[in-house]
Amino acid sequence: MELFLIPILTGLFGWLLIWLMAKSLFFPTTAIKIGGFSWESNLSHLIKQFPVELLKPSEAESEASFKAMQPLMEEKLDFFFNHTIKDKLPMMSMFIGEKTVAQLKSVFLEELANIFPQIIGQFAQNATMNISTSFTTKLSDKLAPIVMKAIKPIQWAAFILGIFWGGLMVFFLHSF
Repeated sequence: MELFLIPILTGLFGWLLIWLMAKSLFFPTTAIKIGGFSWESNLSHLIKQFPVELLKPSEAESEASFKAMQPLMEEKLDFFFNHTIKDKLPMMSMFIGEKTVAQLKSVFLEELANIFPQIIGQFAQNATMNISTSFTTKLSDKLAPIVMKAIKPIQWAAFILGIFWGGLMVFFLHSF
């Protein structure tokens, strides 16, 4: 009777092993620290190790992005100088003419061209950190059930393979 348990237990072991491997992708959502040892989910660990430099655009990409956005920035600056300043600071509108607005726009666009790569780089770094923190909380909650459902056939295959392997062990234990 006890030999009958060996195939069942090896099948359960295979099923549980697949379940633990899939669960380790998402658990724990926050790092568990015991002494000098830290345990965190595999996917959050991967995201933390993601090189931020890959997200930073090259200088040529940054310049192309800036040139693509330049018409929008000119439009927004034009609206700012011609309408917003006049509405918010009516006294200043008396001193600002079309020539001053054009000069201010060119100075602002020149300064934006200088700081745009730094802004995009910092944005990419912050986005990576936000992705890392939101992954362990929001995304893993949504992704874990999908992955756990997807591995069900693999778990059952491991269970059947474990029963087969356990049956072979029982057969060879009885034979010798």
